[in-house]
Amino acid sequence: MNRPNKGFTLMELLIVIGVLGILAAGLLAAIDPFEQLKKARDTNSRSAAIELLQSSQRYYANHGYLPWFKTSALNVYDCDGSPADASIPLLRTAVTSTGPWSYVPVNKVGTTGHNAQMKTCVESTLGVDGEIKDTFFSGLATTLYVTSGSQTRVSVCFPPESKSNRSDAQTAYNTVDNVGQITSGCTDAQRVAGSCVQCFQ
Repeated sequence: MNRPNKGFTLMELLIVIGVLGILAAGLLAAIDPFEQLKKARDTNSRSAAIELLQSSQRYYANHGYLPWFKTSALNVYDCDGSPADASIPLLRTAVTSTGPWSYVPVNKVGTTGHNAQMKTCVESTLGVDGEIKDTFFSGLATTLYVTSGSQTRVSVCFPPESKSNRSDAQTAYNTVDNVGQITSGCTDAQRVAGSCVQCFQ
């Protein structure tokens, strides 16, 4: 008696593997995993920007001034008990509501453009008050840009990486790196170049 064959033939297996491969390739093309990774990093950067903004606002509510507007009898700027650094007073420079606004970068130690004075300022004020996590700087995946210009105004910006966030209407400011300023408005060419930022205030 002939028994029916059980299982698949080699040809059937190859066809199934080929179909699964085509479906997987189509799925990867539709999802674009690299874009998804950029969106995830943007989400983390946005959270860090909002954390720094809200901690600064809480500090202001408790003390009546932002950390970089703290003064003493000896120093014009005394955020961390040391004499004024050349970069921090940029946050104190008065500006109009339409800008441009001078910024000070906030990023990890060892990152290009890292501002040690700003790190010390944040840790010795917001950190000491418990307004910001001890791991804040080590967790940063990008450079944040802090602007102020008045004793009651603070804004924190981040440069989005993903295409969807770069084209978002909130990405409406431009970093002018050669002069250390953020201006209102962002062209398509600046979006593609990655010099546009989202700001929260």
